[in-house]
Amino acid sequence: MSQYDMQSIYEFLQQTPEQGLRKMLVDGKPMTEVHFNLLMKVVRSTKLEEFATHFEKEDFPKIKLGPAEQKLKEKFWKECTMALNSRGLLGPAMPVKIAA
Repeated sequence: MSQYDMQSIYEFLQQTPEQGLRKMLVDGKPMTEVHFNLLMKVVRSTKLEEFATHFEKEDFPKIKLGPAEQKLKEKFWKECTMALNSRGLLGPAMPVKIAA
């Protein structure tokens, strides 16, 4: 189970216009234009459950990566997590209530 609220971040990334996301996220430290493009590629090519799995395992769906994306692939998820956290976009996972 994720330590973050994956549904909220996935829906936010999926539903917010890319122009606004780009202005909010791309600052060059650590989130570059290449990070942003790769993140959006992952969001567009996955459903919520798949996105959460890739985020947690720090891997990628079967997508074509360009040379610049290949270079940052190893640190990508850690740097995305830092960037999303620094902007207050990654909230903690809500505890699951079990019906008695």
